[in-house]
Amino acid sequence: MNNPAGTKESILVISDFPQKASSSLVSSLGFEDSTPNHEEITVLNLGGKQRLAVPDVFYDGYIQVLTDARKHVGQWIDTVDSPLLIGLGLGGLVALWACADNRQAPVRGIVAIGSTPHLEFLKDRHPYYDWPADTVKKTLLDWDVSYKVPRIGSRHVLLLHGDHDQVIGANWIEEFFLLATGVSRFPDHWEYHRIRGLGHDWDHEEQAVQEARQYLHAFRKKIATLVG
Repeated sequence: MNNPAGTKESILVISDFPQKASSSLVSSLGFEDSTPNHEEITVLNLGGKQRLAVPDVFYDGYIQVLTDARKHVGQWIDTVDSPLLIGLGLGGLVALWACADNRQAPVRGIVAIGSTPHLEFLKDRHPYYDWPADTVKKTLLDWDVSYKVPRIGSRHVLLLHGDHDQVIGANWIEEFFLLATGVSRFPDHWEYHRIRGLGHDWDHEEQAVQEARQYLHAFRKKIATLVG
């Protein structure tokens, strides 16, 4: 996708964690006809279920992986021009946090797909973990990106979620969108779409997936005009 400054569009696609074995993340987002001369797409794979085979599934699994990913994204941002972050599932949370961590970086946009602003949904996924522990409660609070919306600044944010998502419900991201547009100095830079019939994964060529891709394409086109 061209931009007025003639610079290369650097895109980082961040997978969910744990990632389900599926088709290419890049092609599932509809980038098959991308132009290599004008964009560079990198994928950060957060890993599969084997990375949860650890003594403490929360700290040694999720928190360790997500912490490492935040650092990795921050390092990547420093090496490219006009970056765009696209995160799926918990990859979306990583993308939002990476922008909050690097508030001066020239990130043009963030896309969070089927994502969440915090880790509360893990309580349903791992019901026997010691969630009431004070240290765990503090960690959950520390990972809630809702409190860091001002640090995201003027970056443009696209939130996409399907009403058939059985992994991460849409209610959390909807509440986050309402909060963000209420406290951000740039509420018009936030965009949210709840897509009827869309599940957590984009594996099938169904109408809901096509609709989601159209929103993603329109968002990329919009922020491309902001470069330079």
